[in-house]
Amino acid sequence: MGADMGFDDRDYENWLITLTEASASLDALQTAVTELCHLCASQDVHSEQVLEVLERHGAISRAAHVRFSSAA
Repeated sequence: MGADMGFDDRDYENWLITLTEASASLDALQTAVTELCHLCASQDVHSEQVLEVLERHGAISRAAHVRFSSAA
């Protein structure tokens, strides 16, 4: 950002960055939900498969995946 940028310009830039990041997160979530819907439409769905999808899309960490898997 240039030194001559006013508060309104910085505020706009911050909102733009926030909205761009939120849009990317929403796209990833939509992809994960779609994949989970397809998985659940199949006959024999196991919690491990759901955890794998969630981890692959960044919805849970590897550590959480392991913790949830061992809790089952």
